[in-house]
Amino acid sequence: MKRVALLAGGKGSRLNFADKPLLEVCGKKIIEMVSSRLKLPILVVCSKEKAELYGEIVEELHLTGVKIVCDIVADFGPSAGIYTALIECGDVVVVAGDMPFVKREVVDFLWDMGKQLECDALIPEWNNGKKEPLLAYYSRRSIPAFKKAIELEERKIMQAVERMLKPCYVSMNEIRKIDYELISFFNINTLDDLRRAEQLCSSTDLVEG
Repeated sequence: MKRVALLAGGKGSRLNFADKPLLEVCGKKIIEMVSSRLKLPILVVCSKEKAELYGEIVEELHLTGVKIVCDIVADFGPSAGIYTALIECGDVVVVAGDMPFVKREVVDFLWDMGKQLECDALIPEWNNGKKEPLLAYYSRRSIPAFKKAIELEERKIMQAVERMLKPCYVSMNEIRKIDYELISFFNINTLDDLRRAEQLCSSTDLVEG
């Protein structure tokens, strides 16, 4: 069964330190948008201090198939969130908590290709070489790489990816075939991004996908 891990860690310093998955875009919290768009089991990985808050939000919004888990390694960043998700549920597609418009088709594509190629990870890559490890597929086979990276305090996700036996990469040109505008990779870091998100979903049907 396909599974998604929504990484809730990290507050936006340029967004008044808000918890990004709880930001409202077009009248819905990002966590609600992702759940309604993907219609898949979702594991929300957050800090221990935030677990109760996220649990209350999930209950309040009646989000089905959403489970809350706490980071195994506190205050380490997204690598620890991915590691936690892999330990908790095995193979997973990771989605950053500030990506409101991720498409189900992109998640399916990453999952299916990652499985087919037997990748330890499948990371989208731009033409300039930039990687997108926060919307990517990870196999349970990547657990040792993340464990070692955490032990060595290598906090960047790509440092763990480079330790994997079979990391794979997929061109954004391939993903454009199912998400032409690559709207799935739109993320919210600033107030300008938040305003842009409002414009996007008021001009197109992006709230439900």
